Amino acid sequence: MTLSQLSERLSRPALWISRMRKQFGLPVLEQYPECYETFLRKIRDLRNLGVSDEKLLNLWNLERRLIDILHLDLGDGNLSHIQGCSVEADPERRLLLTNAELGVPLMARDLQTGLDFQALPKELFEGREMGDDALRILRGYSDLIQEIRATVARERKVLKEGLKWQKTVSLGA
Repeated sequence: MTLSQLSERLSRPALWISRMRKQFGLPVLEQYPECYETFLRKIRDLRNLGVSDEKLLNLWNLERRLIDILHLDLGDGNLSHIQGCSVEADPERRLLLTNAELGVPLMARDLQTGLDFQALPKELFEGREMGDDALRILRGYSDLIQEIRATVARERKVLKEGLKWQKTVSLGA
């Protein structure tokens, strides 16, 4: 789909898409695949549910770090982190934005370390020696997801009240 089609499907102006693209480091394309739309839809919906840009960006960065540290194979190319966004799967085992399968429940406090899901050349140092620890990042991710869930729950109540009110003043169906 083109940028104008993407804009129409998301009910957002092209300028918003451009801003999100820059904020999340997504490439400019002539034709946008379904995964691109799905990713931006998640961002749009989470923002509408009261999740701040800062939390979304933190979540995105944590997910990308987990994917890199765990050597999850999400495909090749500049869309590899969002290619799985359109796949339906168990949300308890997948990261929220990228939809990457972790293989363990997200709220798990333990990981079987040392697993390499993709054959890559060995690094000179292990992740922990370079300052990245998958378990620490997973805990930070879990904490952030809990904050986001609390925000969404609060905002959901506000939205329900707003929709109920709008019916009383004839602002929509």
